[in-house]
Amino acid sequence: MRLVVLALGAVALVGIAASAGPASAAKTKMGCEVGKQVWNATSGQCEAGRSKHAGASARKPAKKGAPAAKGATKTKEK
Repeated sequence: MRLVVLALGAVALVGIAASAGPASAAKTKMGCEVGKQVWNATSGQCEAGRSKHAGASARKPAKKGAPAAKGATKTKEK
């Protein structure tokens, strides 16, 4: 009985390992690979290349002087 349970467990593990193939790339709603392909509406298909808006995210530069934390008290020198 134990041998049958072990054999079935081994078969299940092999089946799970075989079905878990390589991960697929992330795709857009039109079916293009994110970061590698762009949808071309004229031809109606994905084409190699990056979006013209790919690097246009608005990033704020780091502030040089960080504001004091809330509740921090400053000591006055006399």
